Amino acid sequence: MYRRTEREMRVLVLAPVGRDARLLSATLSAAGVTAEICPEADSLIEMMDEGVGAAILAEEAVTHNHLRDLSAWLVKQPPWSDVPFVVLTSAGRPTPENVRRARQLEQLGNCTLLERPLRPETVQSAMRAALRARFRQYEMRTRQEALIRANADLEQFAHSVSHDLREPIRSIAVYSELLTTRYSNCLDGQGLDFLGFVRAGARRMDALIGDLLAYTQAASTNDDEIPLTAGAKPLEGALANLAQAIAESRARVEFQTLPTVRIREIHLQQLFQNLIGNAIKYRREEPLSVVVAASRLNGHWLFSVRDNGIGIRPEYKETIFGIFKRLHTNERYSGTGMGLAICQRIVERYRGRIWVESELGQGSTFYFTIPS
Repeated sequence: MYRRTEREMRVLVLAPVGRDARLLSATLSAAGVTAEICPEADSLIEMMDEGVGAAILAEEAVTHNHLRDLSAWLVKQPPWSDVPFVVLTSAGRPTPENVRRARQLEQLGNCTLLERPLRPETVQSAMRAALRARFRQYEMRTRQEALIRANADLEQFAHSVSHDLREPIRSIAVYSELLTTRYSNCLDGQGLDFLGFVRAGARRMDALIGDLLAYTQAASTNDDEIPLTAGAKPLEGALANLAQAIAESRARVEFQTLPTVRIREIHLQQLFQNLIGNAIKYRREEPLSVVVAASRLNGHWLFSVRDNGIGIRPEYKETIFGIFKRLHTNERYSGTGMGLAICQRIVERYRGRIWVESELGQGSTFYFTIPS
């Protein structure tokens, strides 16, 4: 599965002065490593673009301008790629010039300095370690590509399921309504109850399919520059969508001034909507109070949604974020058990975390972080 091409695992040798390049190439070949001599520093980047496992460079062959060009090339590499460099330095006592040069070479990132003269075993060992690390990078690339394909397939499947299943489910709901309207006088009480079960099941299945689609799409944002979003706007959108539920429950929703954060507006709105909607659903008899706030915490924005609802038992604080995890029956509290799973998927997409602090009967506070 992870076999690499010869070019991807070759070692480029840049040592244009004397016999160093030929000796290094012969030493590596003796260890079963494919080595290719780079005739001059100016062609190194072009050869690396064709594929490289590692590079071994003579210090004197790499000028300041070459280091600058190599640094620019490295910046353009994909996140999984971190080409190993081994630089052969001159022997002798440390001097200010040596120290300055070593700091310059740090621009190469994954760089190992070896002082000459070298034993063949040292060169072979260093390059085997470098190639092993490079092979792991290729493994990571392969896994990432497979994950991207799997996510794309999952999203396409979710869209197909949403389209193909929702139509027959809506038909069931519509025709059960028509049966109730036109033929209710022909049915006894038990028959009407059965029709009620059919309508309720169709509504629940439609909601479940919608939530599954939302779950698969929750992390479907590309890695382009994520825009800044003023926190107040998505909160207002969430409250507008929940306006009827807020009015029916006579809930009081308060919020402080919210920051501008790097997250897509639709995702932050979904977080607010799911968490406030949960507070409305799991309220007590007393008037419901929900408070939304945000503060700085260790390079993140920490958001909180606090309510005075029924609360959660300590043993369920982790499991409630799982898919389809519900603590109550559908007869008591409607829902699909997907809301918090969607929240967790969104937050993790932005490299944050989400958790809850709660006591049974004492309300809950949901926290989530977004890097600032």
